[in-house]
Amino acid sequence: MIVVRKLLFLSVAIVIALAGKTFSDAAEKEHDHKTPHGGVIQDADGMHAEFLLDKNGEPKVFLYDKGMKPLERSDLQARLTLKAHDGNQYTRDLKFSKDPKDGALLEGEPIKGLTDWDTVVVSVKVKDTWTHLRFSHHH
Repeated sequence: MIVVRKLLFLSVAIVIALAGKTFSDAAEKEHDHKTPHGGVIQDADGMHAEFLLDKNGEPKVFLYDKGMKPLERSDLQARLTLKAHDGNQYTRDLKFSKDPKDGALLEGEPIKGLTDWDTVVVSVKVKDTWTHLRFSHHH
């Protein structure tokens, strides 16, 4: 009887340990997207969007499917609203582009002199519906 109790206790302990590990792995995966271009990732409507502001102040948005494979969505209408740390706000229309190095992306006219930002809202129109993606940049 003592052996059975010890085995049962051991089995329960192993199950609890494994369940805890699985839960922590899932939580880590959720917040640990590898960003192909070093930007900030947001999820929306079954796809991922990565935002970054390059060293020239040019806003770029890369779109990916659920498996983080690049999407070429030249059919989208997109607009960006960026709020800088100094409180200034900038708006840019984003156009589909295919860069030889970066691949398919949505990009806007550079925001001169701006290399850092606080929050960005990328509004994407798919068919007749607008989806708004909010990106935060915390240091």
